[in-house]
Amino acid sequence: MSSIYLDNNATTPLLPEVLELVSSTLARDFGNPSSLHAPGQAARAVVNHARQQVAMLLRARSTEVVFTSGGTESINTAIHACTATVPATQRRVIRSSVEHEAVVEAARHYGASVAVIAVDIEGRLDLAQLERELKQGACCLSLMFSNNETGVTLPLGEAVRLAKAHGVPVHVDAVQAVGKAELDVEALGCDFLSIAGHKFHAPKGTGALFVRRSARFVPLMVGASQESSRRPGTENVAGLAGLGLAAEIMGQGIERRREHLAVLSREVERRLLVLPEARVQGVNAVRVPGTSNIAFPGIEGAGIVLSVARDGVAISSGSACSASSGGGSHVLEAMQVPYSHLFGAIRISCSERNTLAEVAAACTFIERAVMHLRGMLTAP
Repeated sequence: MSSIYLDNNATTPLLPEVLELVSSTLARDFGNPSSLHAPGQAARAVVNHARQQVAMLLRARSTEVVFTSGGTESINTAIHACTATVPATQRRVIRSSVEHEAVVEAARHYGASVAVIAVDIEGRLDLAQLERELKQGACCLSLMFSNNETGVTLPLGEAVRLAKAHGVPVHVDAVQAVGKAELDVEALGCDFLSIAGHKFHAPKGTGALFVRRSARFVPLMVGASQESSRRPGTENVAGLAGLGLAAEIMGQGIERRREHLAVLSREVERRLLVLPEARVQGVNAVRVPGTSNIAFPGIEGAGIVLSVARDGVAISSGSACSASSGGGSHVLEAMQVPYSHLFGAIRISCSERNTLAEVAAACTFIERAVMHLRGMLTAP
């Protein structure tokens, strides 16, 4: 059976050149980067080079890049830093209603109180509510660059401007934006920004957090002085080599990549919107290309996912991090998706490695699955 992988928002396959570099680094640069001997310094050079590559991707200084184990740790570290550096009475976090579970849970865990900013039916942020909440004070505003389920982008420029006017530090969850949008921390003006390697063809267990040089910071973990005492633990040298190379590749040819992803998304939506009552989430909002969230009434998205999996097609019914929770998507609930469609959503997320032929073939299987599941509902 052939395989068509269209679940790239969950994780991405390693690029061949990244795999080759990780393998060779594992064999060659085995030293501890904190050691002073030659093997240790060779490993240190690998880590330093990867840091420079990630800094270039983010338009940051290399000293502002902290390596982590991935997006969840980066997010937790940022929100912890914002809350741990203020008195308990000032621990108030503002987030949107469509944030990833990592932000939702970190805000709840580290913040004494949490303000949730609504979105409209297209997933667009309520900036008027955000300004009202900022006027009440907060130690952190955490917003995603683009939504993992719908691809809808939030108005970060305006949100950061409002936050700065009220002296509120800003964390950006850019986990789903790498390679799909230009990331420039100076232009954004954020204090923290999180990325995860496995979302852009780097190894799992790798990630980074941008920490602005002027940001107040307390480490999430303690134990040693790695990462300039901001994240203890012996560095994952081979993994970081892969992270750095993938970051360098993703920083190149973004417009070409965006155009290709847009073509794939348009084909997905053109093909599937002909099905009766199909609905694309965020269709009238600004979205990063490559992500399509489409809901079908009266059937469950999980049923479609399982049906096309038998045909060798990999898609999802929402965030991979909550796929086994059994509940509806909090993102789609926040967007006021009708109850009739709420559980019938699927997410198709492409990478530049996907082809138009793959997308067309996958849509054929999805169309067949939807019609079959609907037929089962109407069968006597």
